[in-house]
Amino acid sequence: MLVLSRKANEKVLFPALGAAVQVLSIKPGVVRLGIEAPPGVAVLRGELQGRVGAATPDGGAAGHLSGEMAGLLRDRLRAAAETLAQLSEQRELGLLQESDAALERLGQEVEAMRRHLEGIGEQAPPGPPARPARRKALLVEDDTVQRELLAGFLRLAGLEVATAGDGLDALDYLHKGGRPDVVLLDMGLPRCDGPTTVREIRRDPACAGLKVFAVSASAPEQFGWAGQAGREGGVNRWFQKPVNPQELLRELKQELAGVA
Repeated sequence: MLVLSRKANEKVLFPALGAAVQVLSIKPGVVRLGIEAPPGVAVLRGELQGRVGAATPDGGAAGHLSGEMAGLLRDRLRAAAETLAQLSEQRELGLLQESDAALERLGQEVEAMRRHLEGIGEQAPPGPPARPARRKALLVEDDTVQRELLAGFLRLAGLEVATAGDGLDALDYLHKGGRPDVVLLDMGLPRCDGPTTVREIRRDPACAGLKVFAVSASAPEQFGWAGQAGREGGVNRWFQKPVNPQELLRELKQELAGVA
């Protein structure tokens, strides 16, 4: 278990889950906490753990969970959150080897939750008609930790995510027939930078109409025409790093709402 010391109004963030816990007040024997989480992430008091039939906000399969399955899923979610907190502190301290190990454990926990959720879907009784296919994103980012954290958050939010480490890998993915709904593109990339990647995408008839969103720590002006969001031949949107995952997700859903 990771133990943290927090003062009133300070937060503990779980970027991969889009969740945050804030200390609201501290009184003798009682600490009031404020918890922010996406609709798909259940938040329960400890005394409710193991109860059967706790429905999710969207009335999904969680309403049919057995107490054992719900407990397993909560344990996995708790383990992932603790691993994420460890990863954040290790990165701040420059412990890159330890943070790589924590990132691997986080990936294992996310995969375990995915398998549990698939099992829940098989056990649940017939529900409403199937939802539309999940939106697909190609995330192009050369920093391994940033790439995996953002990809994990987007997957937990319901998106299908493919990843590439630079522009050449991204173009290779697209040329082989991968057709995402959006490309999230870091502009400062090795081998093939952001502007070159954007130009090649716009030249390819197979990529006509493909939305390209820049996600960069640099200013748009540094990339000339390619950084001018909305300009013909350039990116569609520009998101400045450090990016707020929840804000990015909200904007993505709005932008992709009208995509066929």
